[in-house]
Amino acid sequence: MLPDEGATGWSDTWMVAAHAQHPNCAYMWMNHIVSPEVNSQVAEWFGEAPSNALACDHTSDKNFCATYHSADAPYWKNVYYWTTPTTQCLDGRTVKCTDYTA
Repeated sequence: MLPDEGATGWSDTWMVAAHAQHPNCAYMWMNHIVSPEVNSQVAEWFGEAPSNALACDHTSDKNFCATYHSADAPYWKNVYYWTTPTTQCLDGRTVKCTDYTA
């Protein structure tokens, strides 16, 4: 459900540390987790839209991507993604905002 005024959302991410001891293994994992087959399983398990559009062809519930509005761009225009707080206010204010470290 998405209220008329919109909602907040977030995107979980995988990242490779700048000084990872085994970056090749990390990239192999990244390729695995975002593959359509695996991404479909992860999305269904968590109950969230998949990050890979091709994952919709691999979901066990063929209505899954429609239920989660995966390809519905107008739906996502009213979802406001969380951001890490910065000293530059993102809502247009000119005062100094509190950053994440504070």
